[in-house]
Amino acid sequence: MRYIIIKFFPADKIDYTSHYFFNFLFALIFAMNLPNFNNLFFFNNKPTYTLLIPITGEAYEESKDLIFSRLSVNDRIMSVRKIEKKVILDKLYKKIDPEILEEDLIPEAFEIIINKNKYLDIKQENKNIQEIIMGAEILKKNTKDINSILVSFISVATSLIFFFILLSILQINYIKKIKDFIFKSRICGAKDRDIIFNISMGFFLFQLLGVLSGYFLIYSLEAKYKILSFLFINNIGTIIISIFIQNIICTLNLGYFLKIQTRKVL
Repeated sequence: MRYIIIKFFPADKIDYTSHYFFNFLFALIFAMNLPNFNNLFFFNNKPTYTLLIPITGEAYEESKDLIFSRLSVNDRIMSVRKIEKKVILDKLYKKIDPEILEEDLIPEAFEIIINKNKYLDIKQENKNIQEIIMGAEILKKNTKDINSILVSFISVATSLIFFFILLSILQINYIKKIKDFIFKSRICGAKDRDIIFNISMGFFLFQLLGVLSGYFLIYSLEAKYKILSFLFINNIGTIIISIFIQNIICTLNLGYFLKIQTRKVL
């Protein structure tokens, strides 16, 4: 057992602990960036849907609840979010004279959030809701939001830059602390590839635990408190790719710095 520990875990405990928490933290950061990753790499001209409900008589609230109940049975719809009246008025004021605009006649507006790669049958949905409130309608708009892509790019790029910088600083520091171990291993006849493999495997174990712990925490929060539901419902494929890439980058980066260090040891 002592031989295995020395062979695969020659660094200090604090180094493995910091490597664990570093990957745990960035797993959380990358998880929060999943929508941005999707927006950049899987972006298409996905339509947006807006529900307009004209305000009618006394039974308006009951009728509106019936519309929401009808929409809730559609498994393509993730959620319905109300658009604040102020937002609507601000847009209308740009096109219509405020003096001739009667606010009481403005319908309530709701944004319909659709599951990934899903689309609504507008004709059928409008038929269903108009049976409840005449004049209610779902509008479809195809759009490419350039600002959204720019924000996603900045967010992803910033996260990756900080990830690479901090990772490199930590790994260089780890290797400096085990220079004597590398030197003694070379004296004892160990090959460079074996030294690199053994050290990398030790750090790989802690980085994998850190990454998985980060995503498990988010999954637990989602399951218990029903928050951040978009992360695991719609991004399973992206999550798997993200976990794989983060571990590959950490391992290859460490291997690169170890290779440089072994070349310095004559």
